[in-house]
Amino acid sequence: MNAPIRRHRTSDTPIGTSRVINPFGIDDRYIETLKRLEPYYHFKYLTIPWLHYLSDIKVEYSVFRKYLGYLRQAPNHYIACPDQQNASPNVDRKTLVYALAERGLNELVHRGIVSTRSSPDGEKRPLKASRNFSFAFHRSNSYYHEVIVDLGYFAPLHHLARNDPNLRLLDFSRLIKHPNVPQQTRDAKDPLLVQLKDTQFRFDGTPHLLVRKRADGAALPVGIPGIQVDRGTESFQQVAKHLLHAIEFIEDRHFARRWGFDNCLIPFLFTNESRKIRAMEFVRQERGRCAFLLFQTIPDIGLLRHFPRPEHYAPDDQYIEGEPVHPSNIRIFTNPWQRIGYPDFYLTTFNEGDVV
Repeated sequence: MNAPIRRHRTSDTPIGTSRVINPFGIDDRYIETLKRLEPYYHFKYLTIPWLHYLSDIKVEYSVFRKYLGYLRQAPNHYIACPDQQNASPNVDRKTLVYALAERGLNELVHRGIVSTRSSPDGEKRPLKASRNFSFAFHRSNSYYHEVIVDLGYFAPLHHLARNDPNLRLLDFSRLIKHPNVPQQTRDAKDPLLVQLKDTQFRFDGTPHLLVRKRADGAALPVGIPGIQVDRGTESFQQVAKHLLHAIEFIEDRHFARRWGFDNCLIPFLFTNESRKIRAMEFVRQERGRCAFLLFQTIPDIGLLRHFPRPEHYAPDDQYIEGEPVHPSNIRIFTNPWQRIGYPDFYLTTFNEGDVV
């Protein structure tokens, strides 16, 4: 029987002779790729096109994709493909999703690029059993949930900032080192754990700051302490709890004490329109009007037949005949965010003077 010419996506066994990549032999350009997959500061899951774009690596896409295969395959195992992607629709025609493997993380630690992190409570269990990574409890065990966080929100946000000369993004890796962030937060073992009056919680994703340069040259910052994603897999009671936590977080000005933000907005993303409407009605009944919670629907990115690529978020993107057509609501940064009792808000432009 002839040997297969292409490795199956569920296997990391090399076809033919394996290419062994020792740690000291990893090209520095690909260390940046491993860094992008570090889930505490950056991304838990990225597709190949997004890895190529965000790593800003100056090699042809085909060469890049092939080298990722080497990094994944035995005996290298610096990156891995989560098994959950194999259950998604149209899987054989979708680009692979990669995550950092333990060996890749160890290499980043060895090079001093990231620090080892452990649970702030020692041997105690994390706040939620659904959270994983001893150093990244803000990360859910749900593959589809985290795909929306990474591929639906944060990757397109980086694309937006890179392509708008008047917009600057301070992601978590830069924000945590910023002198405006209180020293107590920078020194905290778990800065993403929020202590409210009666409970603790974590946002999805990580805090970040957007700074827009106005026409007069002045800078307008908008602080975002995290986001909240709802795929309709939890009871609405849990959604209501998330909303009340977000309201208390802002009304008690935790955003200023914890992150040094001058103002704050919290995006809520729903894969179901009716859940979004219900959530907005809940806030309306609780508060009447609310300017600082943003609401929008988004496709369940991991269940799409094809993953959106970076170029699909360009303002002038034109689909080529024969390409898959993605839902228009993948573009959450050019689409309006709804609010309760206030005009829609656009994160591409900021409605000046209209944030908390």
